[in-house]
Amino acid sequence: MAARTAVLAAASPWVRDRFAEPARDGVVLHGGAQAVYVRVDDTVLAVVARGGVQVPCGAHTTLASLTGLDGSGGLPAAGAPVRLGDGTLSIGKADVRVARLVDASAPRFDATEAAEMLARLRTVPLDPAVVGELPADALDRLRDGDQTALDDLLGLGSGLTPLGDDVTCGWLATMVAAAQPAAAPVRDRVLEIATARTTALSATLLLRATEGDVLPDFARVLRQLRRPTSPEEPAASVAALARIGHTSGTGLLLGLTLALDHLVSRSCP
Repeated sequence: MAARTAVLAAASPWVRDRFAEPARDGVVLHGGAQAVYVRVDDTVLAVVARGGVQVPCGAHTTLASLTGLDGSGGLPAAGAPVRLGDGTLSIGKADVRVARLVDASAPRFDATEAAEMLARLRTVPLDPAVVGELPADALDRLRDGDQTALDDLLGLGSGLTPLGDDVTCGWLATMVAAAQPAAAPVRDRVLEIATARTTALSATLLLRATEGDVLPDFARVLRQLRRPTSPEEPAASVAALARIGHTSGTGLLLGLTLALDHLVSRSCP
């Protein structure tokens, strides 16, 4: 029998719990040198190399590259079988296990801090070409917490995570971080329609955003918006987040902006 390779990873408690469920079969969605995405039922998980985007649905490894992860010498092919459960994600000859827990949640803040946070965020302009890809009316409705905005935003845009979904993720995670009950109608609408309206990966990330789970880059921006500790903050971290994906980082920042604007408008006398 060919030897198997154990791969240890860090992940959130939610990812750990998916690993711990009864074993079931899935498939590779995408195999890349920095991230391999797999789908099991309606859930997408990632195995991420140390240079990859640290998605909140990921098992994050210290591997420099995932080339050869499955024992093929190349990258796992889309459609290749995987098995998840009983503590392990098996891809080819590799068995990935969660060895360490990390906190993927957005840092909490008080809504009374939103005005100063928004002022700091607006010192770094968003790419107007990206913002212009989405209907302004839908963005206004999302800012106001109107769940009907999701009918016009979810699934809108190209890529594994469409831009409209990224904006919604940023808005939701920010509202959850501020413990705002106004997020509930939007959250409930996401839970109702995301799986049918968008890609499997994006639906998983939207569901994590309803619980406040985010990229560490997003969490860093939130922390620095609250308490910048140097003249470079938060501008450098905002710019770094904006560089993630084709439009994903900018979409998250737009959602953050809309959420802070919502909190400011609701706190005005």
